[in-house]
Amino acid sequence: MAEQTEKPEWWDQAKKELSEADPVMAQIIRANPEGFLATRGNPFETLLRSVIGQQISVKAAANIWERFAKACKEIKPEIITRKHRRTLRTAGLSERKIEYVFDICRFFLENPDAADGFQHRSNEEVIKELCTIKGVGPWTAEMFLIFALRRPDVAPMLDYGFIKAVGQAYFPEIAFEEWSAADRKEEMSSVIAKWGPWKTAGTWYLWRSLNNGPMQY
Repeated sequence: MAEQTEKPEWWDQAKKELSEADPVMAQIIRANPEGFLATRGNPFETLLRSVIGQQISVKAAANIWERFAKACKEIKPEIITRKHRRTLRTAGLSERKIEYVFDICRFFLENPDAADGFQHRSNEEVIKELCTIKGVGPWTAEMFLIFALRRPDVAPMLDYGFIKAVGQAYFPEIAFEEWSAADRKEEMSSVIAKWGPWKTAGTWYLWRSLNNGPMQY
């Protein structure tokens, strides 16, 4: 699968319809006129980056990934599986994440055509299969749908950055992040209901509204 640096074919339509349907989103889009959802074109790397980035800051994840990639030379499952655990620990991975990395390698070695196969399967089917891998839960699977497959209709309701951005953009007068998970989900559902089939683009623009730079796994 080649690297895709061009816009998703649905991106401009998503921007237009989001702006028409949601005044708050329209303002965010006007403030971020450039950029679009990019993909590295390597589903294996995207899944590794997502797992390594679990429950740590974007900056910390980037630093660990840099050391990890330097230690492995090439991001290929057959190369990574030959690395000693001590090498990966030195790069900053915990024992648990080392287990996750090795199981991702196992999955792609056992399923060499998985990346192409995912293109023809539903979001639910992809999530179900990915969640058979150690360390891959719904959040990681949704990052894969967004950044590897660039599916247009994904809203990661468990993502901290998404929750934070919804609170800042749509509920600025209240401590949205302190609400119960059930109450937050109800309010977030009412927000994303306006976005139609373009939840991924809405999510991307909300991430940009946090001024973190373009998100990419």
